[in-house]
Amino acid sequence: MINVIYDATVLLNITKKDSTRSGIFFCVKNVYDEMIKNPDVSMSLYFAPEHILSAMEFMNIYAKDIPCINIFPKHSFLLFINRFFWKVHTKIFAHKHLRLPFSLGIVLSQDAIRFFYKDKYRKEIVQNSQVFFSPAKEIPKSIRSYANLRFFTILHDAIPLLSDYMGRIEVRNHKRLIRSFGNRDYFFPNSKQTEKDFEKFCPYVNPSSSWVIPHAASPEIKQVLDSDCVARVKKKYGIPSEKKYVFSLCTLEPRKNLFRAVDAFCEFVKKNKIPDLVWVLGGGHWEAFFKEMDKRNIQWNSSIVIRTGYIDDEDRATLYSGAEWFVYTSRYEGFGVPPLEAMQCGCPVITSNNSSLPEVVGDAGIMIDWNSDEQHIEAYEKYYFKEGLRKEYGLKGLQRSKHFSWKKTVDKMVDIMKSTTES
Repeated sequence: MINVIYDATVLLNITKKDSTRSGIFFCVKNVYDEMIKNPDVSMSLYFAPEHILSAMEFMNIYAKDIPCINIFPKHSFLLFINRFFWKVHTKIFAHKHLRLPFSLGIVLSQDAIRFFYKDKYRKEIVQNSQVFFSPAKEIPKSIRSYANLRFFTILHDAIPLLSDYMGRIEVRNHKRLIRSFGNRDYFFPNSKQTEKDFEKFCPYVNPSSSWVIPHAASPEIKQVLDSDCVARVKKKYGIPSEKKYVFSLCTLEPRKNLFRAVDAFCEFVKKNKIPDLVWVLGGGHWEAFFKEMDKRNIQWNSSIVIRTGYIDDEDRATLYSGAEWFVYTSRYEGFGVPPLEAMQCGCPVITSNNSSLPEVVGDAGIMIDWNSDEQHIEAYEKYYFKEGLRKEYGLKGLQRSKHFSWKKTVDKMVDIMKSTTES
């Protein structure tokens, strides 16, 4: 048995239905779900102090029987102020300029909470633990002061350090993460590519401290064969019942290459006079997407590009299952869970042939150069005009997806934690 402190801060997004529930959120959730079931682990939870209000709610609803190392204040003027700022900010969110001072109030009150509660821990739990496990974030200095702990961190990707596609906040956070590492740190990169990337920037990430452990898709994401269920979900998201559809699910980061993929699809439809196929964009912020399409003078057809908005968790598998194929031709990925989710649903995939995507997809999908319009169009034509090829890659994807599971991932992590702390 090993005593593990789990940084559950990212789990606080569990009640939200927006972009905060990203791939990293689902990774943190699935690792958590498997780790609490592992008989070799006794788990305690940690939350970043500035999120103390959300953490208290989370513990009451989702984790009543799990110890938490944070000491939650029963009465605090800072918490009262922070709650007030959040309440007003939520009510006036639509008024951009009016909400700004309350946004600043949230930030300042959270900074104050972080300062005053950064080392308020149940020390007996911390001192009796062997591992602090961070599935996403930097490990705080106040935790690092405990000499009995070894630190394990999941490395998702080094993309902000490799490109100019991300904002300054992401770059700063990654640099701070790397500076925080020391000789008591161990790492679980999610792909060989991610490990290789981090080795360029951090000497602490090396073969003696790092183990590549692939991630997986949520077990709830599985093939839906019920045509009535597919029809209901199509209606829910405004997909014409008489049309077949191509599916994509990603953010609007430039590295996702969505503008090129959609532009090539419109050209493919025009070139081949396709009457019965639409592109379904899964996710939010699509107003910004269409403005950017117009800004780039991309001649797209609004009648064949459908915005779904945020997709409910329970509908993702159905949308994957009902699609003719799934497109994910990113410029770069640390792992790439959406193609794996699509394969798990028997949906043929088209992905880029770069970074970690070959590690995930293997020979179970069409792989192309992300920056080639011609290869995009050729891939669309192959799948559209060759039903047998779609079926072949759908079956290949189903078989390959069986090599990935969160149980396997977590079991490997726990075995390594045990052997490392024992030695």
